[in-house]
Amino acid sequence: MPKIDYCNDRTSKVRSLLSGLLLLCLAFPALAFGAERGANNENLSGYYAREGNGGSPAKAAGNNIYIRFFADRWLGMLFLPYPYAESVDKAAIARVFDAARAKTPNSAYLRGTFGELDEKATMHIERYGYIEDRVIFECGSLAPCTIKLGDGYLDLIKPGVINEHIIRYRHVAID
Repeated sequence: MPKIDYCNDRTSKVRSLLSGLLLLCLAFPALAFGAERGANNENLSGYYAREGNGGSPAKAAGNNIYIRFFADRWLGMLFLPYPYAESVDKAAIARVFDAARAKTPNSAYLRGTFGELDEKATMHIERYGYIEDRVIFECGSLAPCTIKLGDGYLDLIKPGVINEHIIRYRHVAID
């Protein structure tokens, strides 16, 4: 059987080009995930509150859920136990997000009072990126969750076995 030279000049150029592109994506992940979409309307002030907080969805799940975007493409999801969550004011919720984010430089699940609450809450902090016009992040589901942003609201789209679950969150401004 004749020897085949797999490392000829042509294949080494292609390999170098592909290696260079891979290194570029690793060195500049913002370019790989579409940082040009950075003005994608995610509101970094205040937070988003799930529609149904304080109602039957909160009673069924046992918590109120809040989402906040942070600088440098970080996202936090706060799970406050229901009915205690009904007694927590808007400014305290914003301070909980800030305190939890200050505790970790990485993706994490945190549990505690964060110096603001009387009962323990759970915070999920995760990096997010973009796919087309949507925010995408790991949310502990079968597949990544996506967020479609609107004017003053967001729709959280969680994958399901049969179909997607769309949950609306309204923006809450903090004075």
